[in-house]
Amino acid sequence: MDKLKKIMKVVFDFLGETVPAITFTIIFVTFIAQVIARYFFGKSITWSNEISVLAYMWTMFFGVGKAMETDSHVVFGLVYDTVSQKTRYIFRMAYNILLIVCLALAFMPCLDKWMGQKMITGVLKFPYKIVFAPFIYMMIEMIVRSVIEMIKIRKLYKEGAL
Repeated sequence: MDKLKKIMKVVFDFLGETVPAITFTIIFVTFIAQVIARYFFGKSITWSNEISVLAYMWTMFFGVGKAMETDSHVVFGLVYDTVSQKTRYIFRMAYNILLIVCLALAFMPCLDKWMGQKMITGVLKFPYKIVFAPFIYMMIEMIVRSVIEMIKIRKLYKEGAL
């Protein structure tokens, strides 16, 4: 079981750190190429916008799980920081339950739409099935990470460390 956990950690770390780093680099290189083409050669690169948008989507889809794992996503803590430990526990559990329910309800319609997708992108003709595959991965990872977070929150609450 420990070996499986290590393998899963390596896979999730690769997908959550390395892939977003690569896709963000693609965004940056594409931006620089577009600037050079436009200002030095007077021509626009037709595929640069599509590549930038797709790379941004993949950066977000693959990076959201890592943000959840490290608890480094944006939060509004003004109220949360002033309430009791029990209320914090309730807030965090309610948030995760709501997130799991919403993602679970949306999963099958999204999966059905993704599976039936036959469209391609406008310029580079990438199939939407490939373009949006990370979205399905993101939904699954967010559900799994929310369950893990709820277990962690319960443990912290019992220890009085929340």
